[in-house]
Amino acid sequence: MVTKGYTLIELVIVMAVFLILLMISASAFENVIKISTNSTKSAQSQMEGIVGLEILRKDLNAAGYGLPWKFQTTPDPVKYLEADLGADKPVKGLSADDFNDAPANSSAGIPLPGIPRAVAHGTVPATQDPIYKRTGMNSNPGSDYLVIKSVVTAFNNSVGKWGYVVYSGNQTTNNSYIAKSNSAEDLAANEVVVTQTNMFSGVSPALHVLAMQDSAHFSYRLGIKDTAGHFVPVHSNYKPSGSLVDRYGARINNEEMIAYAINNVSSGSTETIRMPFNRADYFVMRPTGTSMPSRCNPGTGILYKAVVINSMTAGGGGFTLYPLLDCVGDMQVIFDMQDPTDANKTMTVDTLATLTAGDIRTRLKAIRVYLLVQEGGKDNSYSYLYTNSNNVITVSDDRTPSLGRTFKESDMENYFGNEWRKYRWKVYTVVGQPYNLLY
Repeated sequence: MVTKGYTLIELVIVMAVFLILLMISASAFENVIKISTNSTKSAQSQMEGIVGLEILRKDLNAAGYGLPWKFQTTPDPVKYLEADLGADKPVKGLSADDFNDAPANSSAGIPLPGIPRAVAHGTVPATQDPIYKRTGMNSNPGSDYLVIKSVVTAFNNSVGKWGYVVYSGNQTTNNSYIAKSNSAEDLAANEVVVTQTNMFSGVSPALHVLAMQDSAHFSYRLGIKDTAGHFVPVHSNYKPSGSLVDRYGARINNEEMIAYAINNVSSGSTETIRMPFNRADYFVMRPTGTSMPSRCNPGTGILYKAVVINSMTAGGGGFTLYPLLDCVGDMQVIFDMQDPTDANKTMTVDTLATLTAGDIRTRLKAIRVYLLVQEGGKDNSYSYLYTNSNNVITVSDDRTPSLGRTFKESDMENYFGNEWRKYRWKVYTVVGQPYNLLY
């Protein structure tokens, strides 16, 4: 019996079919891998966004917390300072020094320090080139710059700690001390504190007065303790007087002073702080070198939180940069304010340029931050969907589109290159309510 095998033609056909199936499978597998990779990158960027934006939200809510409303005496402008970076720093067209309420070291003919504003705001000039057209230390023109001032905006082990200064004494001695609550908020040795009188009455009543030993000293390092183990303020001006009276001559029994921790120093250090609060600046900047993730569109930058180094030494007045979110193309900031003519109405604005520290404290209701962010990486098989070439994406919300920024098709190409459609774009919104402004 003869066993019949496959002919050459049959084998060629089977191999061809097999190759076709293999190619289809490989293409499908490649698509699965691509989708999986893009999803992973998108999920990764979303996780990064959650963490970074929560830091931003926390600072927005804390704006103004612990800021003085008045000085006990006029501060020495050489001893009370803020940022000191110079022109075009941290981004081209802006200086962090522009948002000082106290002068920088390098200033000449400097004015006296003013009451600190809880929030300051600026915008990168329209004359600056977009990130896409230059490299390093740059932000897109029209992108906003936000400054938050409070005692808790820094990253150190002391921020958030505070304690009441309790009156103890008699007619000849003042043995006042900082009370302990046996909690994580208790102050510790070598922490640098500022003190505020939070209840002051008399002919000219005021709240939140910055206690000062003299014009050159508004803070001190904790170290001295009484026999009970309580920290003792180093000067009588940092203690309740025990003799405060109201305008009618009656003794005030609820005179209240609070010590807030600003920073910490080494034991025995004589280092002093520049300002009686901490400050964080938020902005979008594309860094130099390889710091930028390769997946980011070349027209995007990083959302930074920059904390002013609050020290008269060790680079004082400069910044410590903390990257919060990658692949950010734009930031817009809008403010909800109490209407000055009607306390029952709220108005929305995009500038605080004409407002004093008192105006901001009494009128600011909410801070809205909008970020144009690229999700995931570049996808050659993707095309960003839009229906109106004059309104591709709006960095704001439906209530106030005119106060934010609307990118046209031509804007997207100018800012993010001719392949901008191959990226997924989204607007993140962070809203903060600075409920500590009046407390």
